[in-house]
Amino acid sequence: MKIKDIIHKPPIKITTRHMKKITLFSIVFLSIVGTANAQKSKLLGSWLMIKVEVNGETEYPYQVTEFTKDGKMLMMGREFATWSYNKKKHAIVMKSDFEKEFNGEGKVLKLTKKEFVLEKDGMKAFYKRFDKAKIYEDNTASGLIGTWRLTNETDPDVVQILVIKSAEEFLFVEKRFNTQSKREGEWIFNKNEKNVIFVGYLEHLKGLNKILTLSSDELSLENKGKIYSFKKEENQDVKIERLTFIDKDFYDETGDYKYYDDEQKLPWQDPYQMMDELSKVKQLVYKYSILIGGTESFETKTLTADVKASLNEETLNIDNIFDGYDRYNLPDDYQLPSNKWDQFSSKLYPYKDATFRVIGTEEVTVPAGTFTCVVVELLGSFDEKVKLWLVTNKPGIIAKVIKDNPESFGSYRICELQEIKTF
Repeated sequence: MKIKDIIHKPPIKITTRHMKKITLFSIVFLSIVGTANAQKSKLLGSWLMIKVEVNGETEYPYQVTEFTKDGKMLMMGREFATWSYNKKKHAIVMKSDFEKEFNGEGKVLKLTKKEFVLEKDGMKAFYKRFDKAKIYEDNTASGLIGTWRLTNETDPDVVQILVIKSAEEFLFVEKRFNTQSKREGEWIFNKNEKNVIFVGYLEHLKGLNKILTLSSDELSLENKGKIYSFKKEENQDVKIERLTFIDKDFYDETGDYKYYDDEQKLPWQDPYQMMDELSKVKQLVYKYSILIGGTESFETKTLTADVKASLNEETLNIDNIFDGYDRYNLPDDYQLPSNKWDQFSSKLYPYKDATFRVIGTEEVTVPAGTFTCVVVELLGSFDEKVKLWLVTNKPGIIAKVIKDNPESFGSYRICELQEIKTF
């Protein structure tokens, strides 16, 4: 057949029978494609894994899984695998270089806008839609946002703080002797069912918590049969004053120290006057507060410094309790720093050879009263910054100390004079 014959060949006549076949094919094809796309679109977004059944046992992991448009599968914000939808098998095909158990097909047993059930390798996982907008709205109105301190912990050396930071995030801090741990995650409040779910890598409170009590200052939760009772922390009397001076503030452009003359501004120039004044003092009692990292809450204890002063014997020794221990609660492996004073000691008691400057005089109010003090800033060890309030008319007595070191896990400590015990 010649090209001109093809060009000029009469068009094919489409009959009613042809139209019916084309229409039927189009409907079937579009239905298959539309169903596949619809099923895939239902999977997109965030889901909360509420239950897992495997080997006849049931677990409640409460983990957030997200299926993204670009084919990534995220769990708790971390990419675990890639995924695609197989419309013929009604399955999710997963591939992972990090978690081998994620590789392979997972059969979709149920998929609606709100629920999703997946079966893989004998494990059945149940999901609920994680509606962030709705959760944010409900969480905001819950009354749970704030800082809560656990009150029914049986171990007195353990401090546990639940900080519900916002309508999206929470922080759980556990502080023990010289150690601290913290866990973060998301949370979901359900007003109708009176519960709250904490989603994250938690030892306590993980998953579903039944709300037993919720008021402006009290919260009690039941988790797996254990009851957790909390008190709301509001308007603490310990205020945080971060120390913002830095090393170079103490030196000029040539690197020379700028405050050689400040030693003359210190209030305690005469060691014999100190011995005479302190001979009447038996003990100095301090309130010692340690900021719990990641929170605005403090762990507080009382420290007592024994005072031994004699003008006749020319001796003066005040226990240095500013590291957080006194002789009445010393750990087994800790010795109280020596703080013997004599005429050769540094005038910046109890610190020796410290880089410091005097920034002025001010009145400070502490539990023991209001005192006029010379205020000193100094550079401590390992990037620690220290601020001292030295009582002008009570030689040797410090009214207040702040130690601040944000680089050391946010370390922040305040020591305030609580009582002067005399003979």
